[in-house]
Amino acid sequence: MQKYFILWVSVFALLTGGCATKHYSISTPKMIVIKSPKLKYADMGYLRYEGDAVEMELFTAGVAVEKISIDEQVCVSAGCMSEEAFVCEYLYKDYPSDTMRRVLQGEPIFSGAGVSESCGGVKFQYIRNDDMDIVYRRSPTETYFKDRLNGLMIKISDLHDTKETQ
Repeated sequence: MQKYFILWVSVFALLTGGCATKHYSISTPKMIVIKSPKLKYADMGYLRYEGDAVEMELFTAGVAVEKISIDEQVCVSAGCMSEEAFVCEYLYKDYPSDTMRRVLQGEPIFSGAGVSESCGGVKFQYIRNDDMDIVYRRSPTETYFKDRLNGLMIKISDLHDTKETQ
């Protein structure tokens, strides 16, 4: 009997504390488009933030199909890896390791190289060399990242209420 009690206490402790999920203070629905060699996606999703931790959950027809969590490591359905390994495998090997995190958070990439701002408050970054041709645009309602040479595109837009007022 004592064996079963210890087993149940262990299971309870594991379920209530050992594998607790992260709670994010900001969670917003977005229209997300990702085109990369390993990820092709265009539908609704959620972006969640808490400090430097970021999570993107992707849905197709209302069903969660992928979750990318970035904290100490990057976790996807295939497993967890370092940010550097994720960028090499899912984006491009010569990008800084924090590129995906920064794009999801709408922050400058490549240490802010090539940043300019338009009169409307839209921020642009152009990064061009023999290995990449990046256009990165950030506004309050949309983040757009495209590398023509490496066939990558990430577009994250706010969902707009499409109902017309009568």
